[in-house]
Amino acid sequence: MRNINFKYFLYARKSSESEDRQMASIEDQIREVEKLAEKYNIKIVDVIEESKSAKEPGRPLFNDMLKRIHKGEAEGILTWKLNRLARNPIDGGQISWMLQQNIIKHIQTFEREYYPTDNVLLMQVEFGMANQYVKDLSIDIRRGLRQKAERGWYPLPVLPIGYMHKAKFTLGVDDEIIPNPEQFQILKKLWQLFLTGGYSVAGIKRKGDVMGFRTKSNQLCPKATYHYIFRNEFYCGYFNWKDKDDNIIRCKGKHKTIVSPSEFQKTQILLHERANHISIDKKYNFPYRGLITCGECGYGITPDHKLQAICTNCKCKFSIKNMTACPRCKTELSNMEKPSIIDILYYHCTKYKGKCSQGSITKKEIDSAIENELKKITITKDFHLWAMEALMADGQNIKEDENAVIRLKKRKTELENRLSGLINIRADGEINSEQFNQSISKIHKEIASIEFEIEEIKSQKIKWNSETEDSYNFALNVLERFKKGNDSVKNDIVKGLVSNLKLREKKLDFTIQKPLLKVKEAFSLYRSKRVVSNLKTPL
Repeated sequence: MRNINFKYFLYARKSSESEDRQMASIEDQIREVEKLAEKYNIKIVDVIEESKSAKEPGRPLFNDMLKRIHKGEAEGILTWKLNRLARNPIDGGQISWMLQQNIIKHIQTFEREYYPTDNVLLMQVEFGMANQYVKDLSIDIRRGLRQKAERGWYPLPVLPIGYMHKAKFTLGVDDEIIPNPEQFQILKKLWQLFLTGGYSVAGIKRKGDVMGFRTKSNQLCPKATYHYIFRNEFYCGYFNWKDKDDNIIRCKGKHKTIVSPSEFQKTQILLHERANHISIDKKYNFPYRGLITCGECGYGITPDHKLQAICTNCKCKFSIKNMTACPRCKTELSNMEKPSIIDILYYHCTKYKGKCSQGSITKKEIDSAIENELKKITITKDFHLWAMEALMADGQNIKEDENAVIRLKKRKTELENRLSGLINIRADGEINSEQFNQSISKIHKEIASIEFEIEEIKSQKIKWNSETEDSYNFALNVLERFKKGNDSVKNDIVKGLVSNLKLREKKLDFTIQKPLLKVKEAFSLYRSKRVVSNLKTPL
């Protein structure tokens, strides 16, 4: 029978899992059990609240309570229902054994009470029913989740970022998973930016921070989240789940996708390339890098990218490369209404020596200076066509010194005739062997020298012809190609246009390549409508 001198632990448990979906909250359990304690004059020495499933052994507070009972801190347990104590055979066995050994002298629930002298079988049946309930519930839940996956809907309660469950839907008619209106469109734009190949994951994160892409808890997404997103096949319409035989299968989802399967595969290639080229990922590929030197100290000119915003609240200017809020007033960039964005690329001396008075120049100013020079040498398609026809019609594109060539050939003939005469003289015995050999060697060397000079003239003509053609091809619509070209194209054009590119007094100082100056001169004559027929070549 109940002893009024017994001390009791009040134990209340609630699991967040499905096994306790219909169970009363911990607060409700405590409230009802305290009424029971007051009714029976039960002395409670401690209230133990635990939020953990009992389907598996290992609850820390439950185990601690049993240890304290062994120490004699209490003789009884007060709980709402017996299944609050155990839903697995190990914990249930401990309770039964301690009750049989009179270590636990009394267990009081809202429905009934248990004593060491009771029939043990009854308690074991109740614990067994609680355990079986969990097993049956687990099977039912797995079956329900599998059936949902087979219908094409991701069955977990927490969806990948960008999606949400539809609150009320008609099974088989409505979409069970829909885009999150605050995240979906931003994520789609970010994914398309990454597919261009011009951004690293860190770069996409910076874009996402500016565009206001946040987690469901309204926090900025860390870089790891973007990696997870770009590697998750869910966004192209697929997910993995287990079939009835516990084999993992690939399911085709019915949710609205952000990218196509082919775009997802391209994303994986881009991620792999960046993972294997970390240095490229961390280094901006600025135009004109390594092409300009300082006109004062001779060291390199380095780019400096300024990406800043002006706070709409306090007018503070701050970098948005690694900051998402104003450092002065803490206003988030995503909460600012049309903030002013400053995106400027500067070039300045590295100041490797420590002292250099040269200032900086913007990319826009460099582009303008290059374009001004390109205007002077760019040629039209009609002039290019005429120049190519002139080059083809005239086999000699520089005036060769024909008299020199004739003179060389004449000298070669004279040497060959002398060689024949020496042979005849030697045959007649007029000169000895040593004299003959010396004279023959000298003549052969001079003939070889003459042949080399003739070949040099021919090769110079071929080289000149190739370089001239390259110059005209380079100048054809070069200004338009520069304006429309990417950084790589612009770099190649600048390399072909100028030499000794230096920054001095915030201006570019350079020398136009000589072949292009000749093209410029020829085009000037062509445009001034001079007598083109007098020009056998464009030069």
